[in-house]
Amino acid sequence: MAALRHSGKVPFSMIPARPRKAVSVAHEKTVVLRDDVRQAEASLHEANDALADTVVGSIVTKETVEAALVQNLQVEGQLHDAVKELEVVSDLLKVAEAEKAAHEQEDARRAGRHSGEGAESVLEHMKALAERKPSSD
Repeated sequence: MAALRHSGKVPFSMIPARPRKAVSVAHEKTVVLRDDVRQAEASLHEANDALADTVVGSIVTKETVEAALVQNLQVEGQLHDAVKELEVVSDLLKVAEAEKAAHEQEDARRAGRHSGEGAESVLEHMKALAERKPSSD
């Protein structure tokens, strides 16, 4: 490690990782959220089926109702977490939109700065051609 300090080189593991784009992070989060919401939906469906079976005429047991309630509370927690993650995704997308707008403004500024370059030399060339061309008068 001392040799690295003297050589001025930084070990690869100490080089900061390039930050990921907000859109990439948002996409990854939406994939995970979609799976979480589907799982919550399946759990809720299962709990509702258990409760519906008790309504149809089966003997309702305390354990069945408690299990369905616990499952519903878990689903509620999953959905609450999903909403929080979606807020993060929305913020990431806002950041990405702002970055995109900034890049577009920078590109437009650069294009405007170079706009018309070469026009003067084209005009000079056209003028020289016109002067060389014999008149047909």
